Order: sequence, then structure tokens, then C-alpha cells
Amino acid sequence: MKTMNSEKSLEIRKKELVEKFGVFMERQDNLPPIAARIFASLVINKGHGTTFEELVVFLAASKSTISTNIQLLSNRGMLTFYTKPGDRKKYFILSPESLISRVDEDIVQYRMEYHIVKEITEFREEIREQKDEADTISNNSYPYLDFLSNSLSLLENLKENIQANCGLKSDY
Repeated sequence: MKTMNSEKSLEIRKKELVEKFGVFMERQDNLPPIAARIFASLVINKGHGTTFEELVVFLAASKSTISTNIQLLSNRGMLTFYTKPGDRKKYFILSPESLISRVDEDIVQYRMEYHIVKEITEFREEIREQKDEADTISNNSYPYLDFLSNSLSLLENLKENIQANCGLKSDY
């Protein structure tokens, strides 16, 4: 009896998380609600693959709605599928290339911001030197620049981990 309640509790929590992340993905990637919920479901299932039928049941949506939204996510390169020998079902998973693409976009944005902020800090230093001002406030410390640098490093590590875990070639 306890396991049944645990399983129900986990299923309820899973649905709550799919809904929460689905709403986020609707806004983040401008996805239709069901496409966002499919994406969120695949994130939660973490590469184990989810069948068409499982998505229909879990999301309580019609087959045509699930099919249309799978096609949309597939066209956007956000998901892919695999099959198992002797099994005609498709198992849908998130596309590792799509995730790498998202990380690459973030890396580009952080690098751009890093270079601009670095240029600003160099400019501020130049002004201080010309005015012969002592910088008692910042002491030549730029926490935001450090944050950007650390974020870039973490994003690059994430990309390498995704590539390694998914057997993808590194572009370095």
C-alpha cells in the first residue's frame, strides 16, 4: 500500500514539474503549450525515451495534438527518436545537438557581454589614471566580470559534458 501511495505521489509531482517547466518553456522558446509539456516530459525522463502512447496518456492529449507538436519539436531540432530492435515503437528523446546549440548561444552572449564589460572596466581605469584618483571603492576588483568569466567557464564545461555523454564530436 505504501508503494502505491509513493508511486501516486511521484506521478503527481512529475505532472507538477512538467507543468512548471512547460510554462517556462512556453515563454523561453515561444512554444505552444503541448509542445512545451512534451519537451518538459522528455527532460524529466532524461534520455530514457518516451513513446508516443506514453505522451498521449501522460499529457491527456489527443493523438493528433501530440503528433502535431512532436513534429513541431522535431522540425525545430529539439527532439529526436530511436528505435529498439524488434520493437516498432519510436522512443523520443531530447536532441543533444539542440541542447549544445542552446549552450552555444549562451556562450556567445556571455562572451559578448564579458568583452563589453571588460572594455568598460579598462575605460574606467584609464579615467582614474588620468585624474590620478585612487580607487578606494572597488580596489580594481570587478565581481561582475568575474561572474561572467566563471559563467563562461561553466557553460563551456557543460557543453563538453554533453558532447562526451552523447558521443558527439567536440568542435575545439
